[in-house]
Amino acid sequence: MLSYQHSYHAGNHADVLKHVILGDVVAGMFNKDKPLFMLDAFASRGIYDLNSDEALKNREFDTGVGKLWALRHQQHPAGIKRWFELIASENSDGSFIRFPGSTALLHSMARAGDRLVACDLHPQEFDALRLSFQASRRFSLLKRDAFEALKGLLPAKEKRGIVFLDPSYELKGEYRQIAKAVAAAYHRFATGVYVIWYPLLPAQRHLDLFNELKRSGIRKILRVELDCAESFPDMQMYGSGMLIINPPWHAHQPMKLSLEWIHKTVTDGKGIKQFDWLVPE
Repeated sequence: MLSYQHSYHAGNHADVLKHVILGDVVAGMFNKDKPLFMLDAFASRGIYDLNSDEALKNREFDTGVGKLWALRHQQHPAGIKRWFELIASENSDGSFIRFPGSTALLHSMARAGDRLVACDLHPQEFDALRLSFQASRRFSLLKRDAFEALKGLLPAKEKRGIVFLDPSYELKGEYRQIAKAVAAAYHRFATGVYVIWYPLLPAQRHLDLFNELKRSGIRKILRVELDCAESFPDMQMYGSGMLIINPPWHAHQPMKLSLEWIHKTVTDGKGIKQFDWLVPE
C-alpha cells in the first residue's frame, strides 16, 4: 500500500525488537568471511525524524526508544549495545531524534565485500531514502516493488544472503502474500536467511502467515515474539515478532539475550515472550 508511512510508528516497541534482532542475525552471519548479499525489501525512508508531526501525533516512540534511551550507558547484551551505538552515531547532541531504521542498520553493519539493496515504491519515502544515503557500487537504492525485487534479485551471486521483509500489512491478504513470495524465493535461493517481521493485532492475521509458511515445506523457521498487551493496553498493535528462516547458529544465544533484555525493559517483565521453532529442522 502506498498510503503507509512508518514515521507515525517509528521508534516504538516493535522497532526495538525488529532492529535489535535483525542486527543479531546479521552479526551471526559474519562468522564467515565470504561476501554477503543483503536485501531490505520494504526499506521506507531509512532514518526517521522523531520530532516530525507524524511521529509526535501518537508518540509511539515513548513505548520504545523514548523509554529506553536513559539506559544507554549501562551494560547490555551485544545486540542492545549495537542498537544504542547506531542511534548515538546519528545524534551528535546525545538525543535519539534521528532514529535509524533497518536500512541504516544494515548499511552500518555491511563489510567491505558485502552488497546491500534497499527497495521502496512509495514516492515520498523513496525520495527521503535517497536523501539519507549515498548510493554506490555496493549499495543500491531501488524504487521497486518488493515482491518484484524478490523475483528479480534472487538468487544472489554471493551465494550467501539475508532478506529482510517488514511490509505494512495494511491489506489482510498480505500475510499470505509474504509467505508465498518467501516460499518462491526460498526455492530459488535456499541458502539464504529470510527475516520476516509481523505485528500482533486483534484480528490475529499473523496466523495466516504462520499457516502458509507451515504448508510451504520450508524447515528451520524460528519465531522470536513479544506480546506487550499488558504494558501498552491502549495500542492496537500490542506486540510483534520475527520469523527467521535458516537462522545462523551463532545468532541464537545473542537473540535470546536480546529478547530477555527487551522483555525486561520494554514491558517491565510483564510481557509474554516466545523463542521457539515455528517449524523445526
